[in-house]
Amino acid sequence: MITGIVEGFYGPMWDLLDRISLLMFISRVGMNTYIYGPKWDPFHRDRWRSPYPQNLMNEFSLLVDESRRAGVEFVYAISPGLDIDYSSKCDLALLVRKLERLMDLGIESIAIFLDDIPPVVRGKGFRTLAEAQAKLVNEVFKELTPRKLIFCPTFYWGFNEKYIKEMGEVLNGKTHVMWTGPYVVSPRISENDVRKVVEIMGRKPLIWDNYPVNDYFLAKGVIRLHMGPLINRDPGLKDHISGYVANPMNQAEASKFPLYTVACFLRRERYDPRRSSEEAVRLLVNDEVQEDFNFLIGLNSASPMHPEGDEMLRKDNLERALTMVGNLRRDLNNRKLLNEVEPVLAKIELLVRTLKKGKSVKKLASMSNVQTCGEYEPPLTEEEMIGLFGSVIRVNRLAGGA
Repeated sequence: MITGIVEGFYGPMWDLLDRISLLMFISRVGMNTYIYGPKWDPFHRDRWRSPYPQNLMNEFSLLVDESRRAGVEFVYAISPGLDIDYSSKCDLALLVRKLERLMDLGIESIAIFLDDIPPVVRGKGFRTLAEAQAKLVNEVFKELTPRKLIFCPTFYWGFNEKYIKEMGEVLNGKTHVMWTGPYVVSPRISENDVRKVVEIMGRKPLIWDNYPVNDYFLAKGVIRLHMGPLINRDPGLKDHISGYVANPMNQAEASKFPLYTVACFLRRERYDPRRSSEEAVRLLVNDEVQEDFNFLIGLNSASPMHPEGDEMLRKDNLERALTMVGNLRRDLNNRKLLNEVEPVLAKIELLVRTLKKGKSVKKLASMSNVQTCGEYEPPLTEEEMIGLFGSVIRVNRLAGGA
C-alpha cells in the first residue's frame, strides 16, 4: 500500500534540505512514498509547459538519489489543469515530454493533479469533464508506462456520483485515484465513507488527507500550527484504500510530529493518538525539553478534526507556560524547528505576561496574526469554510479569558 506524504500545499515552498529531511523521516517511520506537487512551484502548475531550469533539475536528481537510499519512492506530480486543452495533441506532447525529462532522472512513478481548477471541458470531442480528464490520463499512461500513475481529479472530495462513476469506468485500471474524504479538509473520514466511494468508483481510492496542512491560514497571513495527533479516522478504512498520504504544513520540521502519528495510525492495529504524539516527541526532541514540547503541542492541537483541541492557559499553568517558552528557546537542539515555532512562543509569552498582570487578552487575540491556546478561527468566509470543512468553524475561548 502507498503510504507517505504529498507536498501539495499552497504558500512558500520547502527547500532542498527540507525535502531531504522529510524523505529521511518518512523512511524512518515506515512510510514509502513522497509525492512532490507544491502549488507555488510555477513549473508544476502555472507554467507547466515550460521545462525546469537546470539547477532545479539537478535538485530533482539529488532527491531521487536520496529517496532511493532511504527506500522511499519519489513521485513527481504535474498540474496542467488551469489551461490545458484536453483534445490538443500539442498539449499532450508537451505534457509527455515534460514528464519524460523528469523520468530520465530516475523517477519511475508520476502523478497528474487536476485539482482546484474550474470544472471546464476545454477541447473537442468529449461529452463530459470526467471523460476528457480520464482519456488524458490514459494517454499519458500509454505513452510513458510509469511504474505507478497517481491522479487527483477535479472533484476529489465528497460523492459527486456522476463524475466519480464515469471516471472509474473510463480511467485505466492501474491508475490510483486520490480522494480527500467527504470534504476538502475532512473533520472525519469513516469506513462507510470509503466504502461508498469504492462502490461508486469501482476501485479503492488513494486517500489524500489534508492534515496537518495549514495553508488556508498562511495564505491569509495567519500563523496556526496543527501539532496534535491524527484523530477521527476509522481504523477499518485501511482495508478499502490503495494508499494514504498526508499533506503537511508549510513548516517542515513541525510537520513531523503529526506526521509521525499518521504513520502510527497506518501501521498499528490499535492506534493511540496521545501515546503516538508523545512517541514523536521522544523521537524528534532532545531529552532536556521533551516535557516542554509536549506542553507546546497541547497548546496547539486544535484543527478541523477538533477545533476545541487546544489546552488553555489558566492561572495554574501560566508559570509553566513561561518556563516552557524559555526552555525551548535556550535548549531545543533543532534550531530550524525553533524558528518555525517561535511566532507561537512569542504569542504565548505575551499572553502569559498579560494575564499575570490581570489584564484582558481580548485585544491581543484580535490584533495578532498568530493563533494559539484556544483560538481557532480560519481567516475564511462562512461559505469558504463550508466548502472546505462542511461547517463553519470559529472557536475563540482565549478571548473570554483564561
